[in-house]
Amino acid sequence: MPSSRSLQLAGSILAGDALNLSNAIKIAEDAGSDIVSLDVSDGHFVPTISFGEEVVRRTCEVTKLPVEVHLMVSRPEDWVVRMEGCGHFRMLFHIEASRRAMGVVQAIDRQGVKPGIALNPETPVIAVEPLLPYVDNVCLMGIAPGFSGQRLLDYTFNRVADLRGRIDRMRSSATITVDGGVKADNASRLVEAGADILVVSSGIYGHANPAESLNEIRRIVGGESNKES
Repeated sequence: MPSSRSLQLAGSILAGDALNLSNAIKIAEDAGSDIVSLDVSDGHFVPTISFGEEVVRRTCEVTKLPVEVHLMVSRPEDWVVRMEGCGHFRMLFHIEASRRAMGVVQAIDRQGVKPGIALNPETPVIAVEPLLPYVDNVCLMGIAPGFSGQRLLDYTFNRVADLRGRIDRMRSSATITVDGGVKADNASRLVEAGADILVVSSGIYGHANPAESLNEIRRIVGGESNKES
């Protein structure tokens, strides 16, 4: 049964051509993404290294879409300072990466950026509950973070439902994102479980027709297509 909530699709350019990021951004836009998602990884919290603050700044300057920064880094508090004024509308950091998560949330909020929390697949959903009144979004990783192209972990659906229940009981306004392994064959179950935003990476850049790929996801979950295929 389609959800009554409005689905958003975030295009993660990490799966795009690293030597032609401007084209990767354009592909995400033309495909009908609602958000551009930038995964900032430092080679410590996750084994890969991706983007720094200058890529974030330039992306915000050239894209017509809102830009979300997903910090997959150690010491996120340092990165919050480095990213100040880059132009992103939301910043997520991993609860596992900080001993003072509330302080990081407050630091992001003071910059006029919407704060969000991300949880690795092995982190219990209850860990984020104290922060729910203070964050704009909770991102549940559906895969081990750092590499695109992995298959969605089966227990992600239960984690989304668990988090949706906690958000609703607390009357929090936080939205739920699922990042990693999102495809047309699991999107409907994720939205039915309570997801509001689905991050798509290889589903855009690994598809012969990216707009057709995103439109298929929207049709399956009962939303309207953004673009003509």
